[in-house]
Amino acid sequence: MFSTEQIKTLRDKTGGSINECKKALEEAGGNLEKAEKVLEKRLGGLAGKRLGRETKAGVVDTYIHSDGRIGAMVELFCETDFVARNPVFKSLAHDLAMHIAAFCPAYLSLDAVPQEVWQAEKNRFEEEARGLDKPSHIIQEIVDGKLKSHFDSISLLEQPFIKDQDKKVSDVVNEAIGKFGENIKVGRFVRFEL
Repeated sequence: MFSTEQIKTLRDKTGGSINECKKALEEAGGNLEKAEKVLEKRLGGLAGKRLGRETKAGVVDTYIHSDGRIGAMVELFCETDFVARNPVFKSLAHDLAMHIAAFCPAYLSLDAVPQEVWQAEKNRFEEEARGLDKPSHIIQEIVDGKLKSHFDSISLLEQPFIKDQDKKVSDVVNEAIGKFGENIKVGRFVRFEL
């Protein structure tokens, strides 16, 4: 139904184990593209099981845009040096640095937004919404929607990933957790622009 070459191709693309790749190909009836999607879902589901584990290894990576006027640096943590040295892990760190250079996130996640910043934006959106002459429960829904949209757009883990706009950065990190079987966390990051 499928060949060892298909297993190897799928394993190279996803980082899944041979057994996981076989199961995904069986489930997809030998279709490589479907098997890749099956495996991404399965490996991404492992992320929740890894979140509590300590991350004490990792890499720092940088990206400098071709004009030399924009650059970014990011820490990407994992559990072991074995994973930190993996070219796929290093590539993820580089892609994250490129994403940071392009999208200019201000915060890592929604949890990292200071309360006073959140409250200031909430007050601003409430003031705007009051001018719409709507019932109070509708105004609250509008404000909540605007807050989520605003902070999603400036929080790294909530932004659409630069290389696949259908996924958030957090989805890409969770898929990596599933591929490597280790907890992976984005640490500090910084963006420079002249």
